[in-house]
Amino acid sequence: MKKQSKSILERLDNFFNSKSTLILFVSLGFSILFSFLLFNFRVSEAGDDSAYIFRAYDFVKESIFPTYQGSLYPLVLSLFVWIFGLNITILKAVSLVAILVHLYFFQKAFKGNVSGTLLAFAMLLISFNAYLLYYSSQTFSEAFFMMLQALFIFFFSKQVINKTDIKIKDYALIAFMVFLLGITKTIGLFSLFVVITYFIFHKNWKGLGITVLSFIVFYFAFSLIKTYAFDIRSSQFSSQLELLLQVDPYNKSKGMETFSGFIDRFTTNSQLYLSKHLYKFVGLKANPKTTSVFLTLLTYVLFLGSIVVVFKKNKHLFFVGLYLLFLCGASFLSLQVKWDQDRIVIIYLPLILIYIFSGFYYLSFNKKLKSLQVILPILLLVIFFTNLKVTTKKVKANDKYLTETLAGNRFYGMTPDWINYIKMSEWAAKNITKDVKIACRKPSISFIYTERKFYGIYRFSTQDADALLKRLKDANVRYVIMASLRKYPNQKTQYTINTVQRYLYYIQAKYPHKIRLIHSIGRDEKAHLIEIVH
Repeated sequence: MKKQSKSILERLDNFFNSKSTLILFVSLGFSILFSFLLFNFRVSEAGDDSAYIFRAYDFVKESIFPTYQGSLYPLVLSLFVWIFGLNITILKAVSLVAILVHLYFFQKAFKGNVSGTLLAFAMLLISFNAYLLYYSSQTFSEAFFMMLQALFIFFFSKQVINKTDIKIKDYALIAFMVFLLGITKTIGLFSLFVVITYFIFHKNWKGLGITVLSFIVFYFAFSLIKTYAFDIRSSQFSSQLELLLQVDPYNKSKGMETFSGFIDRFTTNSQLYLSKHLYKFVGLKANPKTTSVFLTLLTYVLFLGSIVVVFKKNKHLFFVGLYLLFLCGASFLSLQVKWDQDRIVIIYLPLILIYIFSGFYYLSFNKKLKSLQVILPILLLVIFFTNLKVTTKKVKANDKYLTETLAGNRFYGMTPDWINYIKMSEWAAKNITKDVKIACRKPSISFIYTERKFYGIYRFSTQDADALLKRLKDANVRYVIMASLRKYPNQKTQYTINTVQRYLYYIQAKYPHKIRLIHSIGRDEKAHLIEIVH
């Protein structure tokens, strides 16, 4: 009998499988090179990245255990703060290392378990994807979470899927990885439901029981350490849950979200993160600022279709599908629409690439769909080069910034609102005695530039001037920085982040003599230092 010739994708798989070590080193090299070319030495205007540093600093200097937004990442950063102090470049380098470790274990997790062609494509693409590599020079927790995510999938594949004689310690290891994901990002807790669902599908009741019990033990022990060693009674989930349940996270008076409101959240977030951000990441969106119902529905069809296709063919991909289903679904359902940040979904980009294209891969072996054997490699090449084009543009755009920053121009490329805000933070820290506190809208950013703690005014639930004054007095706040921080960072409009302005307005309306201007900085988009006369 004549031996059947191998298909195009099978030949490509054989080639890329034989070059897996080379692909790993090339991918690591690309990641290092493009991370440097895209490197950003500043903390972002969002404030969350500097907040992680602030919590790490607090843990080192005052033994204040970090709880909000996850404990593990600030604890890891605290080691570097303890050794190097507030060296932002060193702290950013931790994210670069995390990206590289993620890449290594991403390959280890899927090598031999998925198409070698798709794995090589995903490895190379994420090694120079500008949107993903942005987080290799930031102190957000995304890079660190991606590293743990790759480790989690690697260990689950190795200790559970690829193993016939699974020991108790194997299940305990999986539970420990779930625990680490959960104390890094709250959304990571949903990986426990992924494991539970997988075990139920495969009727592995022993694995289900041991894993859940082990997770409870780990979490209980962690809670005991926080409670008795650091006197922490609250959890990272309670304060976050309250914000998520509110209609407006910055205005509690608007009440709590309804069932229909959560459905609207899920629908809107699906469009934002799938049709807007996801297609932007892979370079297939002409206008990356718009959403599309069609692209959103198409993505869900591709995702659900892939589940059907891989369900019996590949346990590894089925597990990845469950992981994406639970974690993305929980994010879309719970997160406030106004947050709309690409980092919510960028952490899943490598998994989405492997997963959805695997659906096409398996379909291509159907005789009626064998044209996919040609279409799929062409599509991968198109995405490869569109990504390279986007990254090249961003590298060129960042070249001048790198040159100026390395030359000592620390404000190069910053808008006037942020320059004035930072200069005012520095002026206030230098000229106001340390026995009183200074309030502002972005205290973690002010801290990074001054190494002085500021009091944060993020939100308030009353317009009563006496209550607002009492809040400041109780916190020993005598000065407030009122800046003109843009609501839309890339353009100057009449809209600003006006939380502090509104706070002071209610006080001034009733007690005009209690608000006194001390100092102003800037000609346009000024920052002001206001004294509160108690």
